[in-house]
Amino acid sequence: MRPALLALIVLALAGCAELRAPPPAARIPAMLGAGGADPLRDVVGQAALAYADGGRSLANDPAAMARAAAQVELMTVEFGRDLRWAALPASVLFELRGARLEGRAALGIRAGADPDEVVRALAAAHAALVRGDRPAAEAALRPALFEPGGAGTLDFLTRPGPLPQGRIATSLARDEADRLVRSRVWGLTGALDPQAGWVNPEPGRGMGIGPR
Repeated sequence: MRPALLALIVLALAGCAELRAPPPAARIPAMLGAGGADPLRDVVGQAALAYADGGRSLANDPAAMARAAAQVELMTVEFGRDLRWAALPASVLFELRGARLEGRAALGIRAGADPDEVVRALAAAHAALVRGDRPAAEAALRPALFEPGGAGTLDFLTRPGPLPQGRIATSLARDEADRLVRSRVWGLTGALDPQAGWVNPEPGRGMGIGPR
């Protein structure tokens, strides 16, 4: 076996456990996913549904808007740091970043706000609004992250306006994530993992990879 090919397989197998492990639950608030085996995939599917009409159904529903905005923030940062999704097309992150900018402009989220802090704040606001605790929701929307924060940001959540980029980005993310899962490209492990795709060294052509 060629040394370069052997090194490639060794590196792939070494990263197998990390690539197949779900993201740490601590980074994904429970109310943003559906409690599935991979909460990030749940977030992707739910966000695509929430933005399917370009944000029209989110108007006058600040709880749903807070959740949907948190999901876009979460998807953007997680797809960029979770190695399991490294094979996603660059267009997915490009469109998600556009959706994040669109959402931040609509809701008054400060440009330099830390995404993880924004996710936690919006998730807390969503939970408070669901239980009918408006003061707690306003407190979660603190001015350090939101302008003006509090009641003013809650008004933005109620009337966010059109969000066409949110629809484009979340539908693309859902479709590409589903495609990646179907193709089982989670590292070059198919030769040893019967649940993965196949990996076949082809003389003169490098590695052949295909679906199971």
